[in-house]
Amino acid sequence: MKKVQILLFLAVFNFAAVSAAADPKPETTSGKLRTQIINLLGVPELELNEDLLESTIQFMVTSKNTIVVLNVSTENPQLENYIKSRLNYKKAEIEITGNRIFHLPYKIKKG
Repeated sequence: MKKVQILLFLAVFNFAAVSAAADPKPETTSGKLRTQIINLLGVPELELNEDLLESTIQFMVTSKNTIVVLNVSTENPQLENYIKSRLNYKKAEIEITGNRIFHLPYKIKKG
């Protein structure tokens, strides 16, 4: 009987240790894509007149995993050109079926 109690205790302890080590929030496809976009954009070396530049990037990932920039909503043409040159026709690291459109807010702080 004592061996059964010890085995039961070890089983519960092992289950608790494994469940505590598991990642509680696995990264989603959108999260992986966002991380890749941020890495592709890098740190722009633009002359900024304002303290903060904001834009929204609308892009599509095709069925062949190619990123195509559809629209960059910003008032700064340098920022728009920078984003398009860094993202357009780059290969996405995620696998998707069909074409999907994404919207990503993008901010640059002066400093």
